[in-house]
Amino acid sequence: MASQKKTGGKTARLPELRLKIRVNGRHPWFYRKMIGKPETPLPAGTPAKVRDRDGRLVGTGFYNPRAELALRMFSDGVVEDAKAHFVEALRLAVQLREQTLGLPKITDAYRLIHAEGDGFPGLVLDRLGNAIVAQVASLGMKEQLEPLGEWLLRHYQNSRLVLLQDKDWAEREGMDKLPRPAVVTTTVREHGLSYAVEAGTGHKTGFFADQRDNRLLLRQFAKGRAVLDLCCNSGGFAMNAVAGGAAKVIAADLDEAMVEQTRHNAATNKQRLTAVHGDAFDLLREAQLGAHDLIVLDPPKWVFHKDEIEAGLARYADLNRLGIEKVARGGLVLTCSCSGSVSEDQFLRMLRDAAAMARRDVRVLTLRGAGADHPVALECQETRYLKVALLQVR
Repeated sequence: MASQKKTGGKTARLPELRLKIRVNGRHPWFYRKMIGKPETPLPAGTPAKVRDRDGRLVGTGFYNPRAELALRMFSDGVVEDAKAHFVEALRLAVQLREQTLGLPKITDAYRLIHAEGDGFPGLVLDRLGNAIVAQVASLGMKEQLEPLGEWLLRHYQNSRLVLLQDKDWAEREGMDKLPRPAVVTTTVREHGLSYAVEAGTGHKTGFFADQRDNRLLLRQFAKGRAVLDLCCNSGGFAMNAVAGGAAKVIAADLDEAMVEQTRHNAATNKQRLTAVHGDAFDLLREAQLGAHDLIVLDPPKWVFHKDEIEAGLARYADLNRLGIEKVARGGLVLTCSCSGSVSEDQFLRMLRDAAAMARRDVRVLTLRGAGADHPVALECQETRYLKVALLQVR
């Protein structure tokens, strides 16, 4: 029996789907081959009640027969009013960031919604100063955005909304192409530093809020050190090294616009550092042995799909081998991977292989990820995409 809800005096039915499999765990994704064909065709993006092969309730999710990943769950109960459900979920997510975590005291750049980590399949929502940037990768979630935007504009008055679309997921989900968003230029603050941001441009949503805690970690270890920040983006690690009392800081990026952004940010914060344009591999090969005793390796996402893991891990290993080879004895390497398809175990095995190739004795001082505003759903480990290791090289 399908669930029912009242809509304008009429009774609307919440469609029901039956899976072909028995569900024991709670992973929120189900592929097309796992789902029985509905009795009547359902529009792509439709919320539906889901039962498993044995008739047990799984919950409510978005159904999209166009996509290989055809069912994305967002509740383990029956949700008859999806829009009201997500508005309340947004309120609770914002409460977590603002009250429980107290983030507004230290920054105005943080993640409001972390996709499945907050129960919003395929939606990332970042607050960047006076801009709210949404990146949507789910057709069902796209249909729920209007009331969420209205709530955000009431809560963050004088903010501007920016909507981005993941190109690959848009094609998989059959989403209409969105118009190119207008650039929102803003400034964000974090741990006493300010950053110029063009919200909705560059990598991700325009600013790497996920590295906030790791930038502060670097600051704590930077005093008196010669720091090389590779793939520096807008200079976050480099500027925190300066703030931590580093003796010398060089920041480098292959993107010339990011080099200029780093110089601008350093000048705005009245900091002295050297920002150069260059490829991380070339710069490490050319670096004098032991010239730097703290090296940051924060490359862009190199593994987008499962079939790219082998090649991507080889590239990560090569970069880390060079960093481990060139850092001074007793020095530190802060190394990162934001490829969600690479597990923490694979990341650590890659570092072990890189250390062996470099013929250096390496130990992990700490292993970290994104901040608490990027909560990890235990049933969906894909939400833990960022891996960060602080290494000592002896």
